Amino acid sequence: MDFYRGKKVLVTGGSAGIGLSAALQLARAGADVTIVARGRARLDDALRELRAAAGAGQRTGAIAVDVTDRSAVRQAMADVIAGLGGLDVVIANAGYAITGWVHELADDVFDEMIAVNYLGQVHVVRAALPHLLRQGHGHICLVSSMLGFFGGFGYTAYSASKYAVRGFAECLRHELRPKGIGVSLFYPPTTKTPGLEQENKNKPKAVWLYESGSGWNKVYEADEVAAALLSAIPRGRFENVVGWDSALMRFAFRHFPRLSRYLNDGELDKAVRKAGGQDALPRANVE
Repeated sequence: MDFYRGKKVLVTGGSAGIGLSAALQLARAGADVTIVARGRARLDDALRELRAAAGAGQRTGAIAVDVTDRSAVRQAMADVIAGLGGLDVVIANAGYAITGWVHELADDVFDEMIAVNYLGQVHVVRAALPHLLRQGHGHICLVSSMLGFFGGFGYTAYSASKYAVRGFAECLRHELRPKGIGVSLFYPPTTKTPGLEQENKNKPKAVWLYESGSGWNKVYEADEVAAALLSAIPRGRFENVVGWDSALMRFAFRHFPRLSRYLNDGELDKAVRKAGGQDALPRANVE
C-alpha cells in the first residue's frame, strides 16, 4: 500500500460498503481521500470514520452529489480537486442493484440502472479527465461486477448496466494509454454491504438461492473486496477479480462459454427446485 502514500484519491459511492472500506484503507495507507455519495447523513458518518483513520496532515473530505446529475458532478469535481490539492486516482464505485423478473420490473428500473451504474461512472470520469490530462498522469478504476461478464437470472437491468461499464472501460483504456493515464476494471463478487441488504429485501427467493448457493460464487466481506481493488491499481493490470473462485469463473466464461452456460443453467435449476419448483417462477397474467 506504499503506492498510495501522499496520493490524492476520489472514491465515489464512498459512504458505505466497498467504497467506504476502500476509503478507510487508503487513509490508513497515507492517502488524501475525498468520498462522494448521495445521502448526506450517511456521508457525514463515513467522514468521521475517515478522519479517525487518517494521520496528521492528511486531507479528507466528503461531498454529497448525485452522480446521475452531470452538472452537479462537474461542480463537485472542482471542489474535490480544490479540497485535495490535486487528484491522482479516481475510483468510480457508485452503484447498486435492483433485481426481479424482467417482465415484472418497473420501466424506470432499467432507466435508473443505466443512469446510476453506467452514466454515473461516465459523468465522474469525464469530469476528472481535464485535470488528469493536464497533469499527464493518474489512474481511473471503474467498478463493474461479476455480472459484467456473464448473465444471471433476475439481474437483467443490473447486469446490462455493468456490461456497459465494461465496454466503456475497454475503450477508455485504449484512448488514454497514449496520454499516460492508467485505467483498470474491477469485477466485485457478491459482497456483504448495506446495499446487498437493501437489494435482498425484494429479491425473489429463487434468485437469492441461486446467488448464495451457487458453486460459482461465494459472499465476500467488504474489507476483503476493497483490499483486492486497491492492490490491483498499482499492478497496472486492466481486468481484476477477487479470489480463486472469481478468477476461475472469469476464465471459464471467457474460454469455455458453452460449458459455462451449461453449468450455470444447472445452478439455476437447483435454485428453482429449492424455491418450490415452477410455482416459484412468475407467470404471465392470463385473462
